[in-house]
Amino acid sequence: MIQGQSKPFGQRQHLLTVGRGGLSKQYPVLLPVILIFGSGVLGIASFYANALFPLLAVIGVPTTLLCLSAALVLGVAGTLASIISILETIDRLRIQTTTLPKPKGA
Repeated sequence: MIQGQSKPFGQRQHLLTVGRGGLSKQYPVLLPVILIFGSGVLGIASFYANALFPLLAVIGVPTTLLCLSAALVLGVAGTLASIISILETIDRLRIQTTTLPKPKGA
């Protein structure tokens, strides 16, 4: 017997539903802020990259370029995450307003 068939229809879990963790539900702005803050920290660290990562400088890896590229990636990811969060909030509010019943007197 397949395990999905042992549960009643209302109790089955759908694989395509997107869920968020508890921390992400409580603080939806946390992830974009962390990403953008990390981008700023790496941008500042790129000024001192040769002193912070001397082993990479000895090997010959351009540490300033590495830090700046990681900062760029984190900044773009933080910006996209904040835009997606704003769009999800707008969509959630729109769904709530369309599902509310209209008053019968209007």
